[in-house]
Amino acid sequence: MYNITFRIEGGEDVTIFAVGGESVLELARKAGVSVDAPCSGNGTCGKCRVRLLEARQGKSPYALPEGTHSRHLSEAETANGWRLACQTKITGDTVITVPCVAANYISNITTGVFIDRDKSSVHFGLAIDIGTTTVSALLVDMATGDILAKATTGNAQIRYGADVINRIIEQQKPGGIKKLQDAIVQDTLLPLIDDLCAATGVKHDEIVRLTVAANTTMNHLFLGVDANSIRIEPYEPAFLEFEAYDPAGIGINVSPDAKLLLAPNIGSYVGGDITAGISVAAPPSGQPMWNFPEMSRIVPGADGEVAFESIEAPPRMTLFIDLGTNGEIVFGNNEFIMACACSAGPAFEGGDISCGMRATTGAIEACTIDGETMEPGFSVIGGGKPAGLCGSGLIDAVAELYRTGIINGKGKLSREGERIRRDGYGTGSYVLAHASDSATGKDIIITEVDIDNFIRAKGAIFSGIMSLLDPLGLTPSDIDDVLIAGGIGSGINIKNAICIGMLPDLPEEKYSFIGNSSLNGAYMMLIVPEGDEVINGIAGNMTYIELSTQPGYMDEFIAACFIPHTDETLFPSVKQ
Repeated sequence: MYNITFRIEGGEDVTIFAVGGESVLELARKAGVSVDAPCSGNGTCGKCRVRLLEARQGKSPYALPEGTHSRHLSEAETANGWRLACQTKITGDTVITVPCVAANYISNITTGVFIDRDKSSVHFGLAIDIGTTTVSALLVDMATGDILAKATTGNAQIRYGADVINRIIEQQKPGGIKKLQDAIVQDTLLPLIDDLCAATGVKHDEIVRLTVAANTTMNHLFLGVDANSIRIEPYEPAFLEFEAYDPAGIGINVSPDAKLLLAPNIGSYVGGDITAGISVAAPPSGQPMWNFPEMSRIVPGADGEVAFESIEAPPRMTLFIDLGTNGEIVFGNNEFIMACACSAGPAFEGGDISCGMRATTGAIEACTIDGETMEPGFSVIGGGKPAGLCGSGLIDAVAELYRTGIINGKGKLSREGERIRRDGYGTGSYVLAHASDSATGKDIIITEVDIDNFIRAKGAIFSGIMSLLDPLGLTPSDIDDVLIAGGIGSGINIKNAICIGMLPDLPEEKYSFIGNSSLNGAYMMLIVPEGDEVINGIAGNMTYIELSTQPGYMDEFIAACFIPHTDETLFPSVKQ
């Protein structure tokens, strides 16, 4: 047995005994230490960087072997003790420094209190949005509907991979079901609830109702249900709807009489976050998004009041896009709803991108490039020097590289200059920030490999849209409103998203951002007695399209893997 100490930047040391042959990443997970590993240990993302500080008992300075050689580490970094945790095996006692990126993201709970609690109130509720990357919750006074506080944190399951497929695979390992459930319940939700209660003075046993909106995989992992059927044919989840549940059954100790309600799933990759989201979504025109004859639109007000609004209006073709780690798309009007999910991957969250990161402090969130000098300009979240590139910044960077002719439609560099680098294999990269100007002390670059990964992600979004329109004999010009939901969506530049072929070439006034519609839907479901019936009614009227089995989808996807698209008539306004 070996004695291993994880020295977490900005945190306390964690010491654990290990047997020889375990990978550092496996050991970190066992010890509850968060190591950023978007690819879940496949060795492809290069984000699980750790540094070997010392060895004990007279062993060499770096007791762990170098493991598989990785293109993600330079010779100088390797000599200085840096390794990829997933590729490094335990062979002796050592001390390992873990960068604070993942640990801070998961443990950092942001809580905001909006109004003072009415001391006479004794019944409260929680509306919860469980995202693949981020978890948010509202603490609500059930008597008035007032939102007392909101809290947001990272989903601790992220230590098992950035996407749902890697987490489902992790769930299949011995003890995996409980491990994934504990990550969301014990390590994420319980601290979140504790913070909300502490900030407002609400007691845990005064919480009498919980509503959850989450994607299909998150619903399974949250309840401790095997999710493997989601990723294998015929791609059917273990459940679509779930009866009211006792939260104590999964370790959430609130009022003994409390009930937990989940927004219903539609299919393997369209879940309750979407059914909840579209139940409260409406374009600026004020006309309802989905107004079936037997329903009225429910309008949650900013002050917590709720009204039912019945609007008779001509059908408007509405496109709803939830941009996140998973990309869900819904299209329809008051006569029909079709939905699909596209495998966009984690690129919009910084995964699969060499200098990618989540939209936190230090991330480049917007970017411009001078067409003549090729010099970049950018804004950084929180100010200061940049540490990486988040989803909105990535969209801007690729659009600007294309607009200035630095890359061509295939995403390959077609100009040379001071900002252009090429490695020994000829693969090019563009330098957004030199090492001396970055917070990491390393160049912040976007490589041709990054651009290729991004093109596939944006291609998945657009091909998903076309796969809903084509069977109906419609084109993008038939869309009246486009609603963009999700944390990434609110920060993107619509013009640039159109330029790269991610969103349809429509007038910008047709687009609107609606924020975290999933959380808004969970809130409506919490305070309106009929809220769960409305959401169930919407789910029952929705047709789910499984793109992996849809004829012609791969042709649509391949056509969209070009900037902006192989069919130039779809993007008449885009000029290089």
